Amino acid sequence: MKLGRFALYVDFVIAVILSVILSCVVFGLPHGFFASPLQETYAKLLASFLLGISISLAIFIAIDIALTLPALRRPPFLRRLLRPKPVKPAKPRVRPLAEEIPVSFVSKRRRLRGFAEGMSLGLAADVLQTGETISPYRFAAKSLFYAFLAFFISVPLGVALALLVHPAFLAVMAAPAIPLAYPKLKLRSMVGDRRRGLEDEVPFFTVFASILQSVGISLYNSLLAVIGKGIFKQIEKDALLVKRDVEFFFKSPVEALEDVGRRHPNEKMRTLMLGYTSEWRSGGDMGAYLDAKADDYLKDMEFRWRHYAERAVDIGETTMSLLFVFPIMILMAAFVFPGQALTMTSLVLTLVVPFLTVAMFGFVHSFQPKTYNVLGGDLRLTVAAGFITFTVAFLTNTPAWLCLAASLASATAFYGATVFLQMREINAMEKALPQFLRDVTEYRKMGYDIVKAVIRIAEENTYNPVFDSLLDSVAKQLSLGVRMAEVQVQTRSWLTKMCFFLLAQVVESGGGTAKCLETLTNFTNQVVRVKRETRSSMRLYQFLSIFTPIALSFITALMVTLLTAFSTTMVPAAEAGFLAEIAQIPQALVEQCYLLIIASSICVALLSTKAVDLTAKNTLWVTVNLALAAGGITFSGYLANILMKIVAGT
Repeated sequence: MKLGRFALYVDFVIAVILSVILSCVVFGLPHGFFASPLQETYAKLLASFLLGISISLAIFIAIDIALTLPALRRPPFLRRLLRPKPVKPAKPRVRPLAEEIPVSFVSKRRRLRGFAEGMSLGLAADVLQTGETISPYRFAAKSLFYAFLAFFISVPLGVALALLVHPAFLAVMAAPAIPLAYPKLKLRSMVGDRRRGLEDEVPFFTVFASILQSVGISLYNSLLAVIGKGIFKQIEKDALLVKRDVEFFFKSPVEALEDVGRRHPNEKMRTLMLGYTSEWRSGGDMGAYLDAKADDYLKDMEFRWRHYAERAVDIGETTMSLLFVFPIMILMAAFVFPGQALTMTSLVLTLVVPFLTVAMFGFVHSFQPKTYNVLGGDLRLTVAAGFITFTVAFLTNTPAWLCLAASLASATAFYGATVFLQMREINAMEKALPQFLRDVTEYRKMGYDIVKAVIRIAEENTYNPVFDSLLDSVAKQLSLGVRMAEVQVQTRSWLTKMCFFLLAQVVESGGGTAKCLETLTNFTNQVVRVKRETRSSMRLYQFLSIFTPIALSFITALMVTLLTAFSTTMVPAAEAGFLAEIAQIPQALVEQCYLLIIASSICVALLSTKAVDLTAKNTLWVTVNLALAAGGITFSGYLANILMKIVAGT
């Protein structure tokens, strides 16, 4: 820990020294220091860009140092800032008046009430599949009320607009159809969210239920054990439904599992519940059934990860084609037809590039395996870093495109550095987890119970600094007599939390055979291996995304240089027409082309990060692409001039 804190101090000193040097370059160098005014301008622009990043990193490291200090050594203002907020007692829930008016209005009118009751019958099946405690009648009554209200507003408005403006405005009268269709669409969306949300939790829960079944705990009790723990957030909803049916509707646990299973939208969960109840009724071996289902779901999860890796390769190729080749075509067309170029590039910047990015991002997110790790940075400090960088760049008369690039790079560097450190922590946790579970299994075979095994492992074994710190914290709590089910596992890794939760439940059940722990160890080892192989197979496309800003910058500079040379040497001053129009390049067009390069670089980095790291929060790749785009735009002009001189000389 002392060596790590010393490294933080060294990093902070280096960041401060770099900030001072760069500020001297931006503000302190005389005008005649550089060979040419153009070189001076670009050097100061690049220095201001790097100055913002160095200031942001210095602030980030200073905060990290302050947070690692003991509580008594922290400055008073930091102690006040980090003081835990008092927990206020929960206020009684009061239903807003806006929720009661629609239902009351519809219920007091016989025809509207009858229509709402008919709608509620059509929504009842969807409400059951959502797993939510929603009244179909109240849901239908509210939508009917808003449709009734929209009818009296849209019909006069549509007629007036049709008479005064254009007959096409009669379409406004179709507005009441929107609130009428909303309940069905909303419920189907909720059903889809429930089905997709369980897809990645069911394999882990099946292993959990299989381990507890081996010590005599049924699937119903396994469902009750996850309530309120925050590990299986989607399965908790199913567990609450089963508990409600048993405790309030007086059904048996088997009947409750069957009822929830029959109307469950997720095929895996439906098969698990109905198959378990069939085994119970026929007197079969429920433990063997759960073991078989856990093995099937693990193989299915491996297939999904590999299938995702294969499809992500196709997505990487499509992304590179759309956001690299397409901007090149736009840039070439912009320089060939400068008269229409400003409108064309503005349309691409505001509509085409954002639409392509959102569409590809949603497509990746829809079939991507989900992880439940806790990642995030401080948005307030991120915005502050971006604002400081933008202010510094603006005060140095930096062009608008570079002000934008510098502020975004500084903000994303600050946010991405936090997330990158968190991801490294999670990877370190998951890398050591299989070996830790293997050691627990070996100690269990030697006769130790799980609690004593964890304490001994924390004293004797070493994995990596991150996991060792967590294990020491858990072992200290166990040594003080805290029950393992009540131990606080402070980690961002969902897989690590899940494994400690399973160990705690095994301890609470009084069992914990070596076979149970062997099952958990093998399952965790395969999950970690599949994730690592999938990410490594896609890492190439993340590095290929770095090529986009460099190539786009060089092509833009080459087009500008070619057309400038063409205008000065090949087109006479008196000649007019198409060639003269091509040779005249407006400065606004060049600025918009730079913005297009920056936008394409950001979008490619976001999509590659989402595909490889399973999250778009690792914005360090955005910072890298922005830095390459700014550097490429700055220096590609020199390279293009050198290339033109070489070509002219030959």
